[in-house]
Amino acid sequence: MTSSTSHEDTRSIGSSLPTTHQGFVRFDLYRGHPNNHALPSSEMQSIMSSLLNGGYKDSLTNSLQYGDCAGNNEIISALRSFLDRRTINDVKVGDDNTDTTFKSEFFITNGVSHGIELLCSTCTNRGDEVWMERPTYFYVPEIFKSHGLVIKSLPMMSDREGEEYKESIGQVDLDRLIAMVECDGVIPPKVMYIIPSYHNPTGRSMTVEERTKLASFAIRNNILLVADEVYHLLDWDRDKGANSNVPSARPPSMARFNSKTNTSPGGIKPEMKGCCISVSSFTKIFAPGVRVGWIEAPPHIIDRLSKYGYISSQGGVAPFMGRLMAHAIDSGLLDQYLDKLVLEYSERFNIMCNALKDEPLIKVLTKSSDMNREGGYFIWVQFPSYVDSEEFAAYGMQEYGVRFMTGKRSDPFHMMDNNATKQSIRSCARLCFADLDKVVLVQAINAFIEAFRSFSFNKRSQ
Repeated sequence: MTSSTSHEDTRSIGSSLPTTHQGFVRFDLYRGHPNNHALPSSEMQSIMSSLLNGGYKDSLTNSLQYGDCAGNNEIISALRSFLDRRTINDVKVGDDNTDTTFKSEFFITNGVSHGIELLCSTCTNRGDEVWMERPTYFYVPEIFKSHGLVIKSLPMMSDREGEEYKESIGQVDLDRLIAMVECDGVIPPKVMYIIPSYHNPTGRSMTVEERTKLASFAIRNNILLVADEVYHLLDWDRDKGANSNVPSARPPSMARFNSKTNTSPGGIKPEMKGCCISVSSFTKIFAPGVRVGWIEAPPHIIDRLSKYGYISSQGGVAPFMGRLMAHAIDSGLLDQYLDKLVLEYSERFNIMCNALKDEPLIKVLTKSSDMNREGGYFIWVQFPSYVDSEEFAAYGMQEYGVRFMTGKRSDPFHMMDNNATKQSIRSCARLCFADLDKVVLVQAINAFIEAFRSFSFNKRSQ
C-alpha cells in the first residue's frame, strides 16, 4: 500500500497532523491501483493447482511453446465467450435493438498500453495526428509522441463560454467536431483516442447516442477510432447497487459499432475505411500482474498486427499467461471474482461520494450522462474557481499528508492555450477509491475534505 498509515491505525483525523507526517504521503488518493487485499491471490493458486493436477498437462506444456501471432486459440475462444456472456445485456447496436455487428477478431496483448503501442507501430506514420479528449489518461500522450505522432485536443463542450458548460468537462463537442471536418475543411486525424466507459480521470461514460455519432463520423472520414475500454466491465447500477437484479443497460463496446457504420453506399469495403478498435485487458477486472490484454477490431487491423515483425519473431504474446486466463474463464472463476470486485468497488465509490456530500463547495462531477450506471476507479471533483488544484495539492500534501491527482496532470495541452477548458480543469482533481483499504479510505477522504476547508479558508482570507 502506498499510504504510510497501517491497517490498525484508526485514529481520527484531527485539525492537524503530527509534524512527523508533514510532507509525507499519509493518504494516497492519487495512485490508480487495485487494492492489495482485493487481488486474486487465492484464485491464482486455484488456477495453478487445477492446471497442474487436473489432467491439463498437454495443454499446459503447449502453452510453454511459441504461440500463434494473434494469440492461441484457447485464450481467444475463452475471451470471446467471456465477453459475450458479460455483455449480453448491453444495448444492441441495431436500430431495432438487435445486434447486427459482424464478428470482430481478437489480438492478445500485454495490456492496454501495449495494445496502443502496437497500433501506433502498425497503423500510423510519423507526423500523423491523434486527437484525444481533454483531460485524458495522463500516460497515453507519451506513447503517441514516442512514435512521432502529433497530439491535438478534440473539441470539448467545456471549450464553450458560459456557466452551463463548466461542469461538462470530458464531454466531446460532437457537433463542432463534425462541422470542423465536414463543413470547415479541417483535415481529419489518422487516429482518435477516447476512453468511452468510466473515463480516466473524469469517470464519465459516453451515451449510446454519442458513441453512434462518433463512430459514424470516424468511419465516414477514414479515422481509426481507438477506444481504451479497460473499465468497460467494472461497473454497476447507480441506484440499486451491484446486486441489482435488473441492471441498467450498458452501452456497447466501441468495436460493436463496426456494423452499420462500416456499411456504406457504393459497396466500399470495410478495409477501405476507418473503423472502431476496442483495446482492453484483465488489469482492472482481475490483476495487472498477469499482463494479458486484447485488441478487438476488424480483420484487416488484426492482420496488420499479426504480420508485424516483432510479433512474428516472438510467436505472439503471453501464451502461458493466456492459458492461465483461459482456464480462469472456462472454470467460471473469473466471473465469480469479477462479481465480488464489482460489489467491493461500488461500496468504495459510495463511501467516497457520501463523504463528499458533507462539503458543498466540492462538486462531484463524475457521472455517466443520462445513464444509470457508475464504474471504474475514479471520482472527478471540481472546486470553486479561486482554487488552483496544484496549489491545493501542495498544501494538502504538506499539511495533511493527503495526495491526489490535480486536473493539470491529466491535461496534456495545459501549456498550449488558456481557454475555458484549461481554466475549468485547473480547479479539478481526480480521486481514486480503489487502492486504499476501506477503513483508510474513510480517513483519507475526511483528511482531503478537512485540508480543502483549511486551504479554502486561508485563500479567502488573503
